[in-house]
Amino acid sequence: MINFEVIYNDKTIIIECDGNKTVLALKKQIINEFELKTKYIDIDFKNESPIRGMGKLNLDKGIILRTFDNYKLDKWNLENKMIKCELIEVDDYEPEKPTPIIKKTNNSVYRPPSRSNEIKSGDSYIEENTFSLESNDDFPPLS
Repeated sequence: MINFEVIYNDKTIIIECDGNKTVLALKKQIINEFELKTKYIDIDFKNESPIRGMGKLNLDKGIILRTFDNYKLDKWNLENKMIKCELIEVDDYEPEKPTPIIKKTNNSVYRPPSRSNEIKSGDSYIEENTFSLESNDDFPPLS
């Protein structure tokens, strides 16, 4: 378990959190614990030195970037630690929800764009002669 000591307006609450939760889920839990009206908050970490671990992200002092909202807390070396942080209300930000990638299913044979309108699958290709052997325009004399 990870313990966060959250300070807001001279009120301190200790929040226990599982490592499988995301940073955004932690922020929503903090909003619920403090009964805030805002939809989003920033967390300002007040640790003395950076928290490091082999193969993990560093947790530095200061406000955590919003790009880490969808990261799970087990990406940092926070297990069995008490993390001091401060809460900052943000009114003009709406957290982005990740949109799933939907792949189109295509059963047809790949044709490059330059050949897309020439031959269709299953059609035969017969080229008609568009020249005349007796024409001087198509076959000019060599001399």
